[in-house]
Amino acid sequence: MTDLKRNVPELRFPEFESEWEEKKLGELCTFSNGINAKKEQYGHGRKFINVLDILNKNYITYNEIIGKVAVSKEVEHRNKVEYGDLLFLRSSETREEVGTSNVYLDNTFALYGGFVIRGKKVANYDPMFIKNLLNTSKIRNMISASSGGSTRYNVNQEILKKLKLKFTGINEQQKIGEFFSKLDRQIELEEEKLALLVEQKKGYMQKIFSQELRFKDDNGEEYPEWEEHKLGEVYKVTMGQSPKSINYTDDHSYPVLVQGNADLYKGNIYPRIYTKETTKLVKDGDILLTVRAPVGEVGIAQFEACIGRGVCSIEGDKFIYYHLEYFNLQSKWQKLSQGSTFESISGSEVRNVEVSIPSASEREKISRYFTKIDQLIKRHSQKIDLLKQRKKGFLQKMFV
Repeated sequence: MTDLKRNVPELRFPEFESEWEEKKLGELCTFSNGINAKKEQYGHGRKFINVLDILNKNYITYNEIIGKVAVSKEVEHRNKVEYGDLLFLRSSETREEVGTSNVYLDNTFALYGGFVIRGKKVANYDPMFIKNLLNTSKIRNMISASSGGSTRYNVNQEILKKLKLKFTGINEQQKIGEFFSKLDRQIELEEEKLALLVEQKKGYMQKIFSQELRFKDDNGEEYPEWEEHKLGEVYKVTMGQSPKSINYTDDHSYPVLVQGNADLYKGNIYPRIYTKETTKLVKDGDILLTVRAPVGEVGIAQFEACIGRGVCSIEGDKFIYYHLEYFNLQSKWQKLSQGSTFESISGSEVRNVEVSIPSASEREKISRYFTKIDQLIKRHSQKIDLLKQRKKGFLQKMFV
């Protein structure tokens, strides 16, 4: 049912027709701030909800809570989090994150920390309905716009109490809550499959690059032994050079500037800044390696770009790309940079690092094998992104 003039959602289950009503969040919950305990009280006692529990889960249950705190029975009684209670992020470095909410769905009570505001349930509502309602862009924008602060953004109990929500009856709430729970579970299952694939890739990297697992040639014969070389003897390494900041631009007609890990995303260049001064250029297909904190991240240039001093380029094949990815998995670069004030590796350290190189044919087989795994990982990632976009669309259409 679609009706933009009345207080009804654009997309609705057909058995519901009545208008939604406006309520303040303070009619549904009473609010209070969490526990601030002494250092020695943490790490034991009853589990308590903190920032990461709110941010990293679809909903919160007792067994999945990270932290613990030991407090008196009186403090426990005042700070109980029970089934259906809401939890809000009280403070954040970003306006977009402050006031993020989650819901507690467990019959074992928990406690909550000082960076959290609890909304104690005092009215009849479906927890998953209100959790998703609070995550719509409309409500998130209302909360973030009300937040204050300079270095950190904050929300308080009064802001949350006055928050105006459009509400429907409990039966429709439950239907909507169940719908989003199923969608969240579908996303969760796909994320579990993706995590398993990533772990399998790590396992195969360990076995292949330690030579525990070897490929055979097309005749079923053993390949020759791998040869030890310094990276710079086999592949050309170019250290980046930063252009002057006065030459930075947002004009896309100039080359992208790659300065470090922030400019790489999922193994490719993620354009953020462009530069009028081209210092060191990389070509399409060149390998990128970060040489300043965090060191060891790798990517492949998908177009010509300028590299700053936080990055070096390597003219090589996909085999050495995966070899460097394995190095990062083994924290090899971090071990080289230990003892320095600022984590970094030099050009000579990159060029002189020992690498094991198989024959060209075996290199090709190894590259194809990991490329197939990466393609599978990419497809799963895209499926998850699509499901999340679909959920975002439903959030916009199924609430008023």
